[in-house]
Amino acid sequence: MKWLYKLERKFGKYYIPNLMEIILFGSLAVYLLSVTVIPNLLNMLYLDPSKVMKGEVWRLITFVFVPGSGGNSILIILNLYFMYLIGMALESYWGGFKFNVYFFINYFLTIIACMLTGIPDIVMTNVLSIPGFSISLYLAYATLCPDATFYLFFILPIKAKVMLYINWAIIILQAVEFLINGSLLGVVLTFVPVVNYLIFFGPSTVKEKKERKNNVIRMKDYKKKMNSTKKPYTHKCTVCGLTDIDDPDMDFRYCGECDGKHAYCSKHIKNHKHIKNNKESKTIELKKD
Repeated sequence: MKWLYKLERKFGKYYIPNLMEIILFGSLAVYLLSVTVIPNLLNMLYLDPSKVMKGEVWRLITFVFVPGSGGNSILIILNLYFMYLIGMALESYWGGFKFNVYFFINYFLTIIACMLTGIPDIVMTNVLSIPGFSISLYLAYATLCPDATFYLFFILPIKAKVMLYINWAIIILQAVEFLINGSLLGVVLTFVPVVNYLIFFGPSTVKEKKERKNNVIRMKDYKKKMNSTKKPYTHKCTVCGLTDIDDPDMDFRYCGECDGKHAYCSKHIKNHKHIKNNKESKTIELKKD
C-alpha cells in the first residue's frame, strides 16, 4: 500500500481521532433512543436517496449510526460490542489516519452506490444482516490477526480466520443468490461494503500467495537437490570400501597424516598408504616382534 504511506506522509495529521468510539457510542445512543423514546428514529436516519433529494441531507451523515441486525436487540448489542473491540484494535494497529481512510472509503462508496441506484443503504444492511462497515472490520481484523480467538456468545471459542471464511461465505452465497435471480444490481450492492477491504488487502494477498508459491517451489527444488547429492552412508573406508551401513558397529577413524579427509576402518587405520595430494606415499608397516 505505497499510495497509503505516501498519503499518510502528506496528510497524516488530518483525521478524526477516536473515530471508532464516536461511531460506536453514537450507534448505541441511536439504538437506545429508538427503543425507549423515539420508536421511529431509525427511519429518520438511514440513507434514503429519495428523501435526501427532498432535502433530508442529514441522512448523508446519520446513516453510519444506524445499527443493523434486523432489529434483534441481542444481535445489535453483540455487533456493537465486537465492533468496539475490533475497531479499537485496528485503530491502534494502523493509527488514526489509516483507520479513517479505511472507514471513509466504505462511507463514500456506500453513498455513491445508494445515490446512483436509488436504493437505501438499509437494503445492504439487511442483505448481510449487519452494517457494511462492520463486516469490513471483521474481515480486516481476521486478516491481520488470524489466530486471535473470539468467544461467540461469550462461551464458544472461535478463531478469527474461521470468522473470515464465514463472512466471505455469507457474501459470496448472497451474491450467487442475486445472480441466480438475475439481479446484477444486488450482486453489486453485496460487494460494496467490502471494497475498502479489497483495496487494502487485495494486492498484498495476491503478492503473498505468489511469494508463498515461489517459496514452495524453491524448497522442493532444494530438497530434491539435497537428496540427489546426499550420500547413503556417513563413513566409508578408503581402502576396503566398508561403510557404516555395512557394519554399524565398526569404528571408523580419520588419518591425520593423509591429505584431506580420508576415513579408515579399524583394520586399515594403521595399515594403509598415506595419501599426499591424491598420490600414494610410504606404507605403514606393522612392526613384527
